[in-house]
Amino acid sequence: MALRQQPAGPVLVVTLDDPASRHALSAAMVASLHGLFTDLAGREPLSPGEAGAAQPDIGPGGARRPRAVVLRASGKVFCAGAHLGEMAEAGRAEPAANLAAAVHLGAMFRAIHDCPAPVIARVQGGAFGGGAGLAAACDLVVASPAAQFCFSEAKLGLVPGVISPLVVERLGVARARDLFLTARTFDAAEAYRLGLVDRLAPAGGLDEAVEKVVDDLLRGGPAALGAAKDLLGAVARLGYDDSAQECAGRIAVARATPEAQAALAAFSERKPAPWVPTGGWRLQPCEGEERA
Repeated sequence: MALRQQPAGPVLVVTLDDPASRHALSAAMVASLHGLFTDLAGREPLSPGEAGAAQPDIGPGGARRPRAVVLRASGKVFCAGAHLGEMAEAGRAEPAANLAAAVHLGAMFRAIHDCPAPVIARVQGGAFGGGAGLAAACDLVVASPAAQFCFSEAKLGLVPGVISPLVVERLGVARARDLFLTARTFDAAEAYRLGLVDRLAPAGGLDEAVEKVVDDLLRGGPAALGAAKDLLGAVARLGYDDSAQECAGRIAVARATPEAQAALAAFSERKPAPWVPTGGWRLQPCEGEERA
């Protein structure tokens, strides 16, 4: 199976698992990712009581949304980008079919970007073309010092079309212009300086760095995290001058929710919020691998 899902407590670990193709974004892989993240978006968040449970119902076919999603890949490469054979085939197809394939690809990236649960990319190796776009679609990117990135499309006579909004959102136009036009490969340290990577893990400490990010996220309310993501989109869309009423409305709605009321009551009693885990969780290594 090219895509695996494994619950780890309240966290869903999603593994790209097609090392023979270096996890290329084939039509099958794109459909699997799109279906998974579309399904997660349609689920209800865990209630405060459920969020602290050891085994909440977040796995394949589950009814509840995980509190966080870790997106990783087996082997030495995170994602080599587009399936070049299928890309060439799409270019030879009828214009309507060609466009439909591109729209579907873009919808997959947007499903990851728009997922109400925070999505953390664990990048251990190469992330090229659409693979770099896959990282950009995630909320937080944690990278090994060995990771490498490249928006390689121009070398192939292509453009980074459907991923461009995600990259520009992260880097801005000027930095995206450099990377799109030169199609140069850059390392994790530069990706961190540019803003494509949010956490640069020490050598041998990638899994621990991912776990630290997720532990921080698990202190937030399950519904509040999704609402915060949606708020960021609204502020970016409306701008400073037009966002005042919208933002006031959102905090008014949030503080009336059972989740907020439970947390505020716990705080006044000097207790942790009801969803804060009592025990830790660990990111299990991919089959045949040791912790990175």
